[in-house]
Amino acid sequence: MRKSFFLGMISLLVFANCLAVDSLGLSDSVKGSEAREEIKQAALTSDILFYGSVDPANAAMITAIDLFLTDLYLKIDDSKYYKKADVDKCVSDVRVIGLLVMDPSTTVATSANCNKLKANGAIL
Repeated sequence: MRKSFFLGMISLLVFANCLAVDSLGLSDSVKGSEAREEIKQAALTSDILFYGSVDPANAAMITAIDLFLTDLYLKIDDSKYYKKADVDKCVSDVRVIGLLVMDPSTTVATSANCNKLKANGAIL
C-alpha cells in the first residue's frame, strides 16, 4: 500500500504542470506580478535619476507618464511564471539602456529581452 502511494506521488510530481512546480518554488521562475514589479521598479529608478537631473520641475509628472507607458508595453501575464534569468535581462536593459540611451518605456517596447518574455509552458 505504501509503495503504491509513494509511486503515485512520484508520478504526480514527475508529470506535474510547470505552474505547480513554479508555485512551490522548485524552479528558477518568478510570478508574472513579481516580474512586472521588478521591471517597474527599475523603470522608476531610471526615470528618477534621469529626469531628476535634467528637468527637476517636471520630473514627477514625466516619471508617472513613463511608468504608465512601461506598464502598458509590458506583455506579462500576472498569473503565469517567467524564467528569472529572462526577467533579470529585461531589468538590466531598463536600468542601463533606459537611463543612458532612451527612456524605460521605450526600452521595454523595443528591447528583445523585454518584449519577448515568454511564460513557462506546461510539461506534458
